[in-house]
Amino acid sequence: MRARYKPSPLARVVSIATLATLAGCGTQSHMVRERLDEPSGTTVLVGAEPMVFARTEPQYSRSGRDYLYLGPVETNRQGVREYYLWVGVATTLDRGYLVPLASEPERVFIDVAGEPMELALRPWQEREAALRDARVYAAPVRLGAELAARVTLDQLQKLASEPLQAVRVVDRDGATRAYYRWHAGSDWPAFLAAVGAGGY
Repeated sequence: MRARYKPSPLARVVSIATLATLAGCGTQSHMVRERLDEPSGTTVLVGAEPMVFARTEPQYSRSGRDYLYLGPVETNRQGVREYYLWVGVATTLDRGYLVPLASEPERVFIDVAGEPMELALRPWQEREAALRDARVYAAPVRLGAELAARVTLDQLQKLASEPLQAVRVVDRDGATRAYYRWHAGSDWPAFLAAVGAGGY
């Protein structure tokens, strides 16, 4: 009768690590998305999906929410790279009927290492007016607005290093709204690794 082979604990750890590495190689390309906007000659690199933040107004609805989506963007136009924090605004509340309308955010505040990072927002189509295809990130809820803040790569790295739990937006009338983390979303480290490697 042949003796059964029993792998040592070290061999089991090595095998698991190898499988995890192989699995990661198969999915790495899905963590970022790159496309060429041919008319403008601009390459747009984004994460697989955005981070999702939400806020409720329980006085109006138990299930409806306002959503705020955040995602990193790199545009590369003939070697000139620009970086943005893309911000999508959406709601499942019946705004304008049962719920008051909300103004479009003009600024976003994000706490990084205990310090607020203030970023000015403008419509995404104004930021990158030359793009024929204005799509950036898809969202399960129809977007009411797509905005963007111009940022540096260093700022994106700082945002990626923080477990962002809440963000605040300020409207043009000065009203402040806080949104809280709803879904992890975009793999920012994968995006930053792709940017460092020159894209996929």
